[in-house]
Amino acid sequence: MELEEFDRAGFYHNEALGYLSRVKDERLYRQGSLNNLGLIYRKQKNYDKAIEYFNEALNIVDLKKRSISLYSILIDNIAYTKFLRGDSLSVENELLISHKIRDSVQDMSGLGISKRHLSELKVSQKDTLAANIYAQDALNLANHVDNNRDKLASLLLLSKVDEKNSKKYLKEYVHLNDSLQIADRKTRNKFTRIKFETDEYIEETEKLSQQNIFIVVGSILSILIILFAYLMRVQRSKNKELLFEKEQQKANEEIFSLMIKQQSKLEEGRLKERHRISEDLHDGVLGKIFGTRLGLGFLEIKGNKETVEKQKFYIEELQNIEKEIRTISHELKNEILSSKEDFSKIIEDLIEKKCTLSGLNYEYNCDNNIYWDNITDTIKINFYRILQEAIQNIIKYANASNVEIWIKHTNEHLELIIKDNGIGFNVHETRKGIGLKNMESRTEKLNGSLEINSLKNIGTTIYIICPLN
Repeated sequence: MELEEFDRAGFYHNEALGYLSRVKDERLYRQGSLNNLGLIYRKQKNYDKAIEYFNEALNIVDLKKRSISLYSILIDNIAYTKFLRGDSLSVENELLISHKIRDSVQDMSGLGISKRHLSELKVSQKDTLAANIYAQDALNLANHVDNNRDKLASLLLLSKVDEKNSKKYLKEYVHLNDSLQIADRKTRNKFTRIKFETDEYIEETEKLSQQNIFIVVGSILSILIILFAYLMRVQRSKNKELLFEKEQQKANEEIFSLMIKQQSKLEEGRLKERHRISEDLHDGVLGKIFGTRLGLGFLEIKGNKETVEKQKFYIEELQNIEKEIRTISHELKNEILSSKEDFSKIIEDLIEKKCTLSGLNYEYNCDNNIYWDNITDTIKINFYRILQEAIQNIIKYANASNVEIWIKHTNEHLELIIKDNGIGFNVHETRKGIGLKNMESRTEKLNGSLEINSLKNIGTTIYIICPLN
């Protein structure tokens, strides 16, 4: 029983390692692994599971064309496993198919395995003559390829099949097995001696290399210290630059705030001047003309009919002049350039200046119901800077021909929308530059949210919303 188990272990080892060494197509490694799993389950006598793995490996498309060797191995393994399970239907035919394929491709090792399997099948069928022939052929093939494991398996099989020469084959089997064990023992002793000598050499080498290790460690530590000092210096320099940029940004915001206030004062002065002119026209000039017209009306001019008609004509003309001056006075008093439009005008000037210089077409829309005096300078400054940065990025990178900008007031929120028809970019893959980071930072200062949507060759839309309070 022990000899039989050893023989089968030899089959599995030979078949499992033999195929993987011949696989050249990396796409068939999985099929080779499935074949080996089937061999393991067969060794454990779980024949159904083994056949399942063999069939899974066999079901690959065009396996016969891609690897005829693997195809023949799987057919042989399925048939032999069925035989071990006790099935007899179509087993011999499948074993012969594998035998024929292996013979045609001159796979000597595989052909020997096929002959041993056929020999075992013939033994079960009480056909000792055929069994003996197959077993003898298997031994001759093993001698031809000089495969000791196949020799042992064939000798063991012949000792069971050929009853006349059973002792002879069993003796040869034991002799070969002992020779292999002795050779294996010598090899192990040789490797043990090599290992011992190697250990001594390693020990001496370790002693000799200790100084080198200390030197290397010391050198690494020195390099690390120098590198750390360099990084600290670089970091200090970056911190100084960041501090300078922060102070510069603060100064820019103060300048912008002053600019807004100055613009408001200019608009306020213009408005006062318009009111003054309106009052002067209404109370001064208009009153004098009215008095002159009344005086002319009460004069009794004597003369011909033509002279009287001229008097009436000039009085009517003075009355028309009064109406025109009154209309102009009322129009001047209307708050056409009130503080509602101050910041919007600054934004429009920025857009016009940037787009005109770069040859970019633009469309600007701002809700008329926004009263900018009630909106904090922080919101206005950050909106101005975000828009400035966005337009700059469109000019530099978007390769756009048109940009649309909206400022909307909805539900106690202020919205800024910037849309271009440029080349776009991948929002998730593109690394964020300092411009986008600044836009995000400014939006966060306003407790708002920033959303960027972009499609390749379609354009980019930037949407910012922040609360007014």
